[in-house]
Amino acid sequence: MSTDKRDPSLPAEYALGLLRDGERTAVEADAGLRNEAEDWQTKLAALDDEGEPVPPGSFEKILARIDEEGMSLPGTTTQRADAAEWQQHSEGIVFRVLKVDEARGRQTLLVKMQPGAIYQSHAHDIDEECLVIEGDLQFGDLVLRAGDFHLAASGTHHPAGTTAAGCLLHVVVGMDI
Repeated sequence: MSTDKRDPSLPAEYALGLLRDGERTAVEADAGLRNEAEDWQTKLAALDDEGEPVPPGSFEKILARIDEEGMSLPGTTTQRADAAEWQQHSEGIVFRVLKVDEARGRQTLLVKMQPGAIYQSHAHDIDEECLVIEGDLQFGDLVLRAGDFHLAASGTHHPAGTTAAGCLLHVVVGMDI
């Protein structure tokens, strides 16, 4: 009896293009699985009207097209992490604009602060919402950690924000940061 615990359908699913991300990478990294997947691709190519093997790179092009067109949901917008355009705010601080709401004069950002970075003290002319996703953020004696939400109301002013370990923040602010 075999002690192999892997899913025996993985190579066939790979050949059919049903695997994504980690499962796909696992097949590509395992010589045995890769060989089985190539066997499946050969078998499936014989079913093609032409009987010709698929040109190299075709599968990846098909996956890219499916991801571009087939995975979107009507009325939604998706930004992929690997296509993120990070902008420099100040030393040790970068941000990525997730959404701009011109009508309300607000924008949603993802902010990364390196350990020891300082976000200068500032006043708020509009409510500023901040969710700490990772790390720590400190305003004076107030220390925020992952999962903590902080609201700085319009008309308030807070001291400089600092981070000891670095942090990743989801922030909703006015248009000028």
